[in-house]
Amino acid sequence: MVAASGLAPPRLAVSCPRAAGRGCGGHHRVGFLRSAPVALAGPAAAQLRCCASTVDDGVVSAAAAPKPRLPRSLNYFRLWNELIKLMGTCRVVGMGSKLIGCGSATPSLSVSNDDLSKIVETSDEWIAARTGIRNRRVLSGNETLRELSVQAAKKALEMAQVNADDVDLVLLCTSTPDDLFGGAAQVLAEVGCANAFGFDITAACSGFIIGLITATRFIKGGGIRNILVIGADALSQFVDWTDRVFQACSADEDGLLGFCVQSDGNGQKHLNCVSSHVGSILSKTNGVPSFPPKKATFSNIEMNGKEVFRFAVRCVPQSIEKALEEAGLPASSIDWLLLHQANQRIIDAAASRLDIPSDKVISNLANYGNTSAASIPLALDEAVRAGKVKAGDVIAASGFGAGLTWGSAIVKWC
Repeated sequence: MVAASGLAPPRLAVSCPRAAGRGCGGHHRVGFLRSAPVALAGPAAAQLRCCASTVDDGVVSAAAAPKPRLPRSLNYFRLWNELIKLMGTCRVVGMGSKLIGCGSATPSLSVSNDDLSKIVETSDEWIAARTGIRNRRVLSGNETLRELSVQAAKKALEMAQVNADDVDLVLLCTSTPDDLFGGAAQVLAEVGCANAFGFDITAACSGFIIGLITATRFIKGGGIRNILVIGADALSQFVDWTDRVFQACSADEDGLLGFCVQSDGNGQKHLNCVSSHVGSILSKTNGVPSFPPKKATFSNIEMNGKEVFRFAVRCVPQSIEKALEEAGLPASSIDWLLLHQANQRIIDAAASRLDIPSDKVISNLANYGNTSAASIPLALDEAVRAGKVKAGDVIAASGFGAGLTWGSAIVKWC
């Protein structure tokens, strides 16, 4: 995704002097508040007003603010604590983010349920009835995750009409990179993002939603204008890559209307792929551990399907409701429901609990299966290019998976 940002209309900026230095001179930290200034009772209110400057014409300049006279008895630590309390109730806002492009790429080999029935005792009807899946894509030949991500990234940038040189940050959301140390740097190099920095985000099937929210936080902090977010995974030897593009905008055009992210490590036992050791290079001698250590690998994915299903149908609707509450929108305002494409029963159950009709649910699970972090952007890209999702549409997107992690975002397609 490429994201672009712009400063909000004039709103309060609070300058917080450091302990060293006198008055309000010296170095400042500036925060933007979503709401209008909140009046504080007692001395703290006077202190806040003394240190307040304004944002004019979208430019913040602490140095340009007149140096106010402060009482010598001003307690800077108390002021800082009051500001922390104030900002804890209002999410910090600087620049807005909007989604302006998407792209996707999939492996060439398609494996159907009938193909699987030749390997294991199953059938197309049995699999489709329980999961909604009829086909899935599998890496074959010399295909790599990196190559597919580059293809998808270029499509996203083309739709967004953003040059690769103008990308500031690349976020690669994957649990299965080609290189254990990360793949974002290689991807941005091949795409031609010569001025960008990149890193990987690992959150399994929740990865793309968390990457999307992370991108908007970088933008709101300032200094970052264009961000490319890639969702990709090659679990069980199949992969789908998808990107989204953000572009700069003023805060009143912000495309991220609300979000909610959560995790519960106690649920890790229900869905995991843990590290294991195979083969001992040197055997233990007289009770002394061997050195070098054993070679490491990963076990097969283990999942308690019933528990993961219960977790998803309970937590996903709750997460979307919290995101809608932050956005100040009712569920009836949702134009499209877009969930991680794990299981059609989960998607249907979540839609039912949110009272969202089936014709407002985006699903391509039958064609691709569970593509982990790639599933949400892949389904969105197809819906956008098919003309289903249009400018101004409000999308409730939610990812959930290993960790356990889950998150939702209410976004507006530009």
